[in-house]
Amino acid sequence: MGEAKRTSTYNPEEVGGEVVLRVSKSSYNQYAMCPRQYWWNKIALPDMDIPSSEAAIRGTAIHQVMEDGLRELSMDKTCEISHDVKMDTTFNKHAIAQGVQTEAGVDAMREILEAIAEEWGYIEIVELEDKHIHPYFIGVLTDDGEINYPVELVGMIDGVFRHPDGHLVVVELKTGNANSSKLSRTRGELCFYRKLLMLKGYDEPTHFLTIFPDADNPDFLMSLMGKRNTEVYMGDSQGLAVYEAVGTRSINAMEKKLSNAVHGIMTQEWPIKWNEYFCTQWCEFHLSCNEELLGIGEAV
Repeated sequence: MGEAKRTSTYNPEEVGGEVVLRVSKSSYNQYAMCPRQYWWNKIALPDMDIPSSEAAIRGTAIHQVMEDGLRELSMDKTCEISHDVKMDTTFNKHAIAQGVQTEAGVDAMREILEAIAEEWGYIEIVELEDKHIHPYFIGVLTDDGEINYPVELVGMIDGVFRHPDGHLVVVELKTGNANSSKLSRTRGELCFYRKLLMLKGYDEPTHFLTIFPDADNPDFLMSLMGKRNTEVYMGDSQGLAVYEAVGTRSINAMEKKLSNAVHGIMTQEWPIKWNEYFCTQWCEFHLSCNEELLGIGEAV
């Protein structure tokens, strides 16, 4: 990338020109959701201390249990976990260490992984919680021609398995409620991770595995039944995992969202995407945006 200046996405003084934009799945998704919220979080108040919610803390702990449990059971990152290996003692130990030993979601996660190992014969772990940083160029077609923005794509992937048939499976653990909309958003994230893996030199991942340990939604389960190129693995009393082939539509949607976000950030476009419910309930900056929309606040 020559003499390009390396920066994060977080300094508006450096956006534009010969800079390298660092892009994660959360950053481009946040811009897509609301460019103004991105501006507040990443540029205007990047050092603002926003405490994590109880749900986020719980989710992080359950993620850690899965990583530590699988890592111990496999002994290293490239070993197989046979279907006859009992996971409960190991997972319980790590659940206690994380303070989530009473969480039903931990049991469901383990039961789902055991069901997958039983079905596949074994689970071959390729990666667990590995961080990826890869240089790349995002091409955007404008009225003035094509622009190639230099970026660094970054991400922490929950896991990568290799199926006994030989293909790579990108794994994502999602705590909290489970529904079709959440699965659709997760597919976009997994497509981004798929891109990172291919940039690292892996063969093309062909399947996604999304684990919902807290799933308890009959309608969501019914929507998955009989779906082509999709298998569902269940926990004993709650939770499910969706194993599905990568879809071209999901890949194209991710690429479009990614390129639009990069272009918007690089050209410093920060429009407000106002939604009365979501903004007031979930965005700590909604009062400032509301004042601007009413004409009584300063515009960005």
